[in-house]
Amino acid sequence: MIFRWPRGGCLCAAAWLALGPLACGKRTAPGAPASALRQSEADGEGGPDGAELPTDPREVDAWARAERGDEEDRMRLYDLVGCERLLEASSIVKLRATAIEAMAYCRDFSVLPWLAAVATSGRGDEAIDALDAIVEQAARPRTATDPDDAEELADGCRALLALSRAPQQAPARRVRAVRALRMLAERGCVTRGDIPTDLDAK
Repeated sequence: MIFRWPRGGCLCAAAWLALGPLACGKRTAPGAPASALRQSEADGEGGPDGAELPTDPREVDAWARAERGDEEDRMRLYDLVGCERLLEASSIVKLRATAIEAMAYCRDFSVLPWLAAVATSGRGDEAIDALDAIVEQAARPRTATDPDDAEELADGCRALLALSRAPQQAPARRVRAVRALRMLAERGCVTRGDIPTDLDAK
């Protein structure tokens, strides 16, 4: 049985991230067969709350291709499993990095607060991958949002704004947060004048 996040699960995930240790395990080595995903289940490496590794052959293959492949493979993974499943799978060590990268193709902002939490508290490349996914989402043409999506968009923008203003954060994180916020400002979730400019090239 696959665990499902409740409505508003991205906020729950952000809280879990802030309170619990980050799952930052290494990915399966590039070129590893899809069966490696099944083996990790036998090793007891599923995620918390009953989140499980995929068992459907199509999904197993899609995860393996996305892990060792390119942008199109990650886009195909998103098209197959959807944003909710990517968030669900992010709690599984072996799938986490690939799930974060594939979230760039989510067509709404339901995972933005969670990605912003990873960007703020994640380690190294994981935080940068989360910010790159946010920038990719922000760059897409504006579309209508439903009320729930608008709330999550606002929550995510607040977290990104806090990150962009935090002097203790690495410049690489702050620069990406600013870049995303400037694109998201047209959606009304942040005031352009509130976005810091101290990292702009002189």
